[in-house]
Amino acid sequence: MNQEERLGAFRASYPNKSLTVAGAAWSYRICGEGPRPLLMPPGGELVNDMGFDLVEALAQRHRVVYPAYPRVPTLASLADGIAAILEAEGCARATVLGASFGGAVAQCLVRRHPDKVERLILSNTGVPQANLIRTRKIVNGILATIPWLVLRAPLAKSIIKLLGAPAEELPFWQVYCRELFAARLGKADVLANLRIQLEYHERYRFAPDDLAAWPGKVFVIESDNDIFNPARRKALRDTYPQAPVYTFHGAGHAPAFSRAGEYLEVLGRFLE
Repeated sequence: MNQEERLGAFRASYPNKSLTVAGAAWSYRICGEGPRPLLMPPGGELVNDMGFDLVEALAQRHRVVYPAYPRVPTLASLADGIAAILEAEGCARATVLGASFGGAVAQCLVRRHPDKVERLILSNTGVPQANLIRTRKIVNGILATIPWLVLRAPLAKSIIKLLGAPAEELPFWQVYCRELFAARLGKADVLANLRIQLEYHERYRFAPDDLAAWPGKVFVIESDNDIFNPARRKALRDTYPQAPVYTFHGAGHAPAFSRAGEYLEVLGRFLE
């Protein structure tokens, strides 16, 4: 099957379930029937099918919980909603794979609901830093003034660039991202998420001893040419000094897409 057919099969095989938490309507997929839950919060794409190939592979051995983000006001709301989904699905504790913005959600989740997290995989993500607040406020303000019909095309292009997918896959991802911003997400969804990303840097500060009482383990995945620069990657490693680190070379921000086979192999080593 080609990518379009695989995406269609994924959506059909794993239809969305729903749960209302604190007034917010959550959608999520349960993929696979393995004995160990694996939570995969999405990144800035907000939806729960962009990682369909990765989830399909992981679902062969795990029970993957794959939520989409509703429009909520805070990062804590996202963490609490995900904890409620795990509770509703009878998942006592889950391994969490948080990539990019999903890594911010995962780091908040393990601090608010440590009893729900068994292991934490932080992939191509960062910790909150005060020096990023001013720039994010400026960018958010500019984006808020741009009409949605003008804004959605560059948003789609930016996601395609971040994925770094092989050239032969670009036509599929161009169609996917155009449809994402034309039919599935609106300006209010994007701006709400940007406000949460700003809140992450304004409100939160993480330290190496935050999880001293938590019995789980942390694993870090990074790329040496990520949009997260060397200083931000070092800040993440310094926050989790005991975590093993795997560094991709030249894989960009999304090695799950740019180097799918190697990424799955790296995950497998930690998950097993």
